[in-house]
Amino acid sequence: MERQARREQVLHHAKHIFARKGYHRTNIADIISRARIARGTFYLYFQNKRDIFEELLAQTLRELRERIQRLRVGPGQPNPAEQLRANLRRVLAFVLDERELTDILLNHSTGFDRGLDEQIVDFYERVTDQIQRSLDLGIEMSLVRECDTRAVAYCILGGIKEIVGQLSRSQRDDVAALAEEILDFGLRGVARPELLQTVVKEPAAGGCQPTAAGAETAAEAGHFFRPKLD
Repeated sequence: MERQARREQVLHHAKHIFARKGYHRTNIADIISRARIARGTFYLYFQNKRDIFEELLAQTLRELRERIQRLRVGPGQPNPAEQLRANLRRVLAFVLDERELTDILLNHSTGFDRGLDEQIVDFYERVTDQIQRSLDLGIEMSLVRECDTRAVAYCILGGIKEIVGQLSRSQRDDVAALAEEILDFGLRGVARPELLQTVVKEPAAGGCQPTAAGAETAAEAGHFFRPKLD
């Protein structure tokens, strides 16, 4: 077996055991036994089980980047809603195909390994970065309203994590219907137009209010987490 194929085999079996036993209860002996390799062979590819875990995180980020494509506006391009729908379907299909990996990421027990906990936090921060960049781009393209894109990115991530968790534990596989519901919620929220007409936005912190053209908007005045990404 070629070196890369053997490495992928180890990752595959480690992922299965992490999902079944949890990262902290899994040891190297579990992995080499399931992969049917010698201990020395394992160390040709990985130094320890954390190496494997970090590689699984990196793989997930790569897979998400490939599935979340940049929106394009112009002649001959599908409308933005259709492009968003396609992105959602690709991501949800990946989640269904990788239920074990999803379980690992969502059900990781914290407090046992500070370094690993930081890796998980960093993973979700990177995902949030991707969402925020998409929102910032949407504002530039006049597809998304002005908002605190970091705060909104966290809201989106939180909702996605819960949906993904429920999906990974269920037997549902109707990606198209779920993607449609998520898209509709993202574009319309839950309020009827009549309610939206009655909403008056409160002033930003410190009493700052948007005034004349060119003045800072409430969103610009109230970035709760950190400035926009470059």
